[in-house]
Amino acid sequence: MEKQIADEINLILAECIENGMIPFDDSIPDIRDKAIRRSENLGLIKRKNKGAYEISKEGLNVLDFDGGVQEYLLNIKTKEKEEDLIRDLSIKDLKGNIFQFKLVWLFFVLNVIASFIAGNFELVSKWFDLIR
Repeated sequence: MEKQIADEINLILAECIENGMIPFDDSIPDIRDKAIRRSENLGLIKRKNKGAYEISKEGLNVLDFDGGVQEYLLNIKTKEKEEDLIRDLSIKDLKGNIFQFKLVWLFFVLNVIASFIAGNFELVSKWFDLIR
């Protein structure tokens, strides 16, 4: 984000707190118009009526943040990356657990077969003699 727009967004949010709203009309400077549009897209301000905006909960969070809107957005991106990493690691762990679960069943079935053969060795040996 451009520094001018970020500074203007910080001013808009401070003005919203001070006055309870910011007016919006067609005669505002271009940089302020861009900042208002960007603030609305980010959910920092919301329309109060046709010609005014008020601050939202997200906007209040930005004001609580020391570095202003740029630091706030950077913090959000960092949190999203951490959540994605945690989600990816969780999926890998679950896949590993499912694989281990499948191996346990395979081991169980092989164990049952081996137990049957060991318990009925004479019967199994006669069966093999019949096959030959």
